[in-house]
Amino acid sequence: ETMARSDTMILADVDPKSKRMTLLSIPRDTGVSIPGYGWDKINSATVYGGPELAMKVVSELTGVPVKHYVLTNFSGFKEIVDILGGVTIDVEQDMYHWDDEDGGAYEIDLERGLQRLDGDKSLQYVRFRDYPMGDIDRTAIQQKFLAALAKEVLQPATIPKLPKLVPEINRYVKTNLS
Repeated sequence: ETMARSDTMILADVDPKSKRMTLLSIPRDTGVSIPGYGWDKINSATVYGGPELAMKVVSELTGVPVKHYVLTNFSGFKEIVDILGGVTIDVEQDMYHWDDEDGGAYEIDLERGLQRLDGDKSLQYVRFRDYPMGDIDRTAIQQKFLAALAKEVLQPATIPKLPKLVPEINRYVKTNLS
C-alpha cells in the first residue's frame, strides 16, 4: 500500500502520572534529512517509509524517542465527527477557499463565530490555510480542534454512540498502539 504525504504531523507526549499531554505540531514543509533519501520536506517521510520512517525522522528532529503512531485519513476524520454529532468550535475568522486543481475540487466556506461543525465543516476548518503565518497558524487551529474533539469524545452522551464509533475508528485509524 502506497502512503501519501502527511498533511499534518503532531508529536504527542503523554505523561500518565500527571495525566497531561503535550502536543507539538511539526509544519509539513519542515526541511529534514530523511535516512536513505536525503534532504526533503518532513511530510515526505511517510511516502518513503510509512509511519515507521516518519517516527524515526521526528525522533531525530526533536530528540524525543517516538515509539508509537496514530494515522488517520480525511474520510475517517469526517465519519468520526459525524458519529459524535459534530464538534463545537469558535471559528476565529471567515474562511473561504475554492480549489478545483487536479480534479480534486474542495471548498471551504465557514463563517466566524461559535458553531457546531459536522464532519465536512470540521474538515474545512482544519484544512484552511490562508493565515498570516500560514502553516504555523494552521497547526494552532488543528490543536484547538483536537482539544474540542477530545472534549466531545469524553462526554457521557458519547457512551451510546460507542458501538458505531469503535468500528469506524478501527476502519479509518492505523496505529501500532495496542
